[in-house]
Amino acid sequence: MSAERGSGEVLVLRPGPVGDDLDAVTPALTGAFAAAREALEAGRPVAVVLDAGDLLGQGSPLDAAVATGLVGMVRTLGIEGAKPGWRVNVVAGGEGDEAAVEETVAMLAGSSLTGQLLTVGGANLGKVVP
Repeated sequence: MSAERGSGEVLVLRPGPVGDDLDAVTPALTGAFAAAREALEAGRPVAVVLDAGDLLGQGSPLDAAVATGLVGMVRTLGIEGAKPGWRVNVVAGGEGDEAAVEETVAMLAGSSLTGQLLTVGGANLGKVVP
């Protein structure tokens, strides 16, 4: 999991691929939760950037598990943090969608959206998304 400061001090979390390493799933999820919670409590918005293919189960099953677990985390933090004004969202894009992902993350710096899954690019066109 990499964490970086994005536009407007948004904490950007990007999980790395876990492939077939079952032992990497728990640290990926708990690390993301700890980093997100710390940033949110400090008043910083959080964007979790995922590969849209992982949400569609097009990669490894464990990468899909991490991706969908992070979407669930974001939705829960969005609900739990509504009163204190936490802003946490997922941005998912496919190969070649990097610019659209970065634009969306930058937009989130000034947005009141929270708990949302935002997909950019064409990776999900014609596919059912969870």
